Amino acid sequence: MFSEVIELLTSDEFIKAAFFPGITFVMLYALFTVWYERKLLARVALRIGPLHVGKIAGIFQLIADAVKLLTKEVIVPSRSHRILFVASPIIGGFIPLLIFPFIPFGRNWIIYPSDVSLLLVFAIIAVSPIPFLVAAWASRSKYPFIGMLRFGFQLFAYEVPLFLAMIPVAMVAGSLDLQAIVKAQEKFPFILVLPFSFIVFLVSSIAEVERIPFDLPTAEQEIVAGWTTEYSGVLLEFIQLGVYLKADALAVITSILFLGGWHGPSIPFIPIEIQEPLWLMLKSLIVLSFVLFLRGVYPRITIDRLLDIGWRILIPLALLNIFIAAILIAYIL
Repeated sequence: MFSEVIELLTSDEFIKAAFFPGITFVMLYALFTVWYERKLLARVALRIGPLHVGKIAGIFQLIADAVKLLTKEVIVPSRSHRILFVASPIIGGFIPLLIFPFIPFGRNWIIYPSDVSLLLVFAIIAVSPIPFLVAAWASRSKYPFIGMLRFGFQLFAYEVPLFLAMIPVAMVAGSLDLQAIVKAQEKFPFILVLPFSFIVFLVSSIAEVERIPFDLPTAEQEIVAGWTTEYSGVLLEFIQLGVYLKADALAVITSILFLGGWHGPSIPFIPIEIQEPLWLMLKSLIVLSFVLFLRGVYPRITIDRLLDIGWRILIPLALLNIFIAAILIAYIL
């Protein structure tokens, strides 16, 4: 029995699931994103940052904030649906974790390979906002309700172009497998032949995770804190965890679909098994930097403009790129 446990703990499957690219890596990546966003925006706004708590590059500020949220009282409004109010943020915080088992960080760095991994990833992305919509409804308060309505409108406007932007990639690669899509970009990344799809996917991803300029569901100046108004303590921490996990996942998926994934120049003296995830994470960090940078330089847009961009610009642009991909497959590629 003991030998079987040791064999399980030392197996490749357990190491991948528990460490890289599994739960340990994903959680550390989310914490890094929080820290990196603060440092980046501090540079944009010319702020020095925390002087007393975060001595080493502000790292301890993350710990202080986490402890603060964990020790705060969880207030459940008297008129709320108590079970859904408590359960929805917890479920919503962990659903984005299900995306990472299907993401290939290298030829041998994937937890669960699948021939339809692209569809599975999109299915999880499409389902992930539902617990948060339920959480807003369960609050039974006017500010979360207004934020929920905006959230719903935003999802309907941007999940359609997000899906349409994936179709040309699958067409050109000839597969719905993310590993096959990366291998198809060995000679050139798909951003060179599918630039419109890249733009549509990137903009839709920003809207999907409610980043500025698409943060209308949580517009503090207008509706206090949007659909999260009634949440505090550990429940608010679960909500933030889910949002950052999905932002990280979409940055990695963008790199896989359009930027060549793990392909990159060979680095001497570094094994290829290490180079591949390094190149993918570097590309993902570039995408993530752009998404976070917008918060410091771009204003929030109005709801009518948000819907206008989604339905009148992004969807026609995505459909145009499907047509272009069909021409490329028929006459060029």
